[in-house]
Parts: sequence; C-alpha cells; structure tokens
Amino acid sequence: MLGLELLRFACAVSVLVWHYQHFYFVGAAPVGFVPSQQPLYALLKPFYEAGWLGVQAFWALSGFIFFWKYARPVAQGQVSAQRFAVLRFSRLYPLHVLTLLIVAGLAWWYRQLHGVDYVYAHNDWYHFALQLAMASDWPGRSEWSFNGPIWSISIEVLVYALFFVLCRLGLTRWWQALGIIGAAAVVYALKLTPHPIVLCVFFFYLGALTHLAHEALLKQPRGPQRAVHIIGLLAVAAGTALVASGKLRPMFYVALLTPVALLALLDWVQPTSKAAVRWINTLGNTTYASYLLHFPLQLLLACLSSALGWHLPLHEPAWLLAYLLTVFGLASLVYQAVEVPAQTWLRQRLGPR
Repeated sequence: MLGLELLRFACAVSVLVWHYQHFYFVGAAPVGFVPSQQPLYALLKPFYEAGWLGVQAFWALSGFIFFWKYARPVAQGQVSAQRFAVLRFSRLYPLHVLTLLIVAGLAWWYRQLHGVDYVYAHNDWYHFALQLAMASDWPGRSEWSFNGPIWSISIEVLVYALFFVLCRLGLTRWWQALGIIGAAAVVYALKLTPHPIVLCVFFFYLGALTHLAHEALLKQPRGPQRAVHIIGLLAVAAGTALVASGKLRPMFYVALLTPVALLALLDWVQPTSKAAVRWINTLGNTTYASYLLHFPLQLLLACLSSALGWHLPLHEPAWLLAYLLTVFGLASLVYQAVEVPAQTWLRQRLGPR
C-alpha cells in the first residue's frame, strides 16, 4: 500500500502550498497576495490555485483505507464500537489538543500585537469548546477557529461514525457504496444543505468504492488490469484538458483523478529497496502532523516578524522550500516523539482489559 503513502504526501503538499497565502495575512485578510507571483508558480500552479481540494482527496484516501482495514471486521462484529472509537481517538486527539493549546497561546500574542486574530477570526470560548470536542465544524457554518485546518478532520469524525453504523448494517458491497455516493451527489446538486458532511460522505465512499474496485481488479489477469489503468489515464487526460479550458470544475476533476491515481500508484509503486520503503512510509507518516503543524508555524512567524520587524522573503523559492522542509521535518519528529507514544499510551489504558 505504499502508493497510498505517496498520494497522502502529495495531498499534504497541496494543502500546505494552498495555505502559503497565510503568510500574506494581516488579521483575517491577505494583503498583496497574487498567486501568479508566488515562488515556483509555474510548477505548483494547481496547488496555488486549487490546493484546497487536497482535503477532498484526503477524504477519498480515508475511505479507501477504512474499507480496506475495517469494513469486514466491523461488519462481522470483530471490532466493537468502543474499540473503533479508541483507535480513532488515540490516533487523532493527542496532536489535535496539543496544537490547539499552542495556537490559543500564539493567537493571544498576535491579538496583543495587532488587535485582531490571524486568519481564523472565531477564536472565542464557544469555538474553543467545540475544538476541545473535535467538533469545530459540526455546526456546518464554516466558522473556522484556532487551528483552522482541523475543520476537515472534525467533519471526517462524523463520517467515521456513519461508516461504522453502515458497516454494522452490512452496507459494504460495491452497489451499496455507489448508492451512498449517488445520494450524496443528489443532495449536493440540489443544494439541500451547505453542510460539508455531504462532500465528505461523497469522497469517503468514492474512496471506498475505489478499494472495492481494486480488490476486484487484483483477481483479474494482468492484461485487463493494464486496460483499466490505460482507460483511467485517458479519462484523466481528457479531464485535464477540460479543467484547463474551464469546462470542468476542479472538484469534479479531483473526483476523477483521485480514484485513478489510487489504482495506478498501488500498481506501480512497489519498490524492492528497504530504504525506499522506509522513506515512503516516513513521508506518509508526516501527513497528519504536517496538516496540524503548518498553521501554528505560520502564526509563530507572523508574531515574530511583527514583534521584531522582520521582512519575510515570501517571493523567494528558497523560502517556500524552507517552509515545506521545516513543516515536514518537524512533522516527522512529532510523529515519533508525540503521536506514536501518545497513541500507544491511550490504547493501553482505554483498550479492553
């Protein structure tokens, strides 16, 4: 499953480049940010212009992984609701609450310097309570607060619960997943609700359907497998032309690209070198931490540059690369020093005795 790790990493880079604009924020609005003038724009244009769609791709990846890892055990009663909740809580909550507290402290400092909040404006006790419950975007009003990027994880937590219930009800077959995707698509198309859970369900179960397709594909001879990959790549090529000409919405393109990329990378990324395997796993392990650490780092730099009168070289490629390398380097350290120990400790104490 090393292809999944590479795609996770690519999605993380997408979000980090999209959020590069935060460096230009004074308060809740960017000042002087022009995407086409950013470093390495020619290379990273899709990320600067639509990198937020890395979130939707993440949701699809989660659906793939959850169906691969949990669908049958949950459906067969081998994983209880308590066990499932402990696994998710121990994986997500420790770093979330740590970065929440760090951002709360830095947000206070920034407010002392500028009189307003940085990027995310809803930093009050109500939203702090929602953040503590990992429910920051459950109301569905996009009132982003504190460590804002956690919003998509908070929505995904709701879909985890839905996934567990539907698996227990036996809804794990391809046509059932397709039906859930269709239902979410209808709700979205008819604009019955603006709540982001609709898109999360759509992409999560798109990933689930991709997993079921991957399972079926592995049972076929090599020839049909290659044919499916070729058809998928041709579809992506056509989609690329359409989105470049403005005839296809970027989000629909991501809904096409992500399943094709998943199937292709799973087939192609099979290194024999132990060093390559180790590096790819390391990249994948940095994704959650990078997602939660990049905004606190930006907020810290905003405070320091304001307090010390620094002028950040935002148009320099070296600055962009330093930003990305710092985030992922720090994420790798945090994964080993915080995430894994905290996860192990919680599972030992909250698991079955």
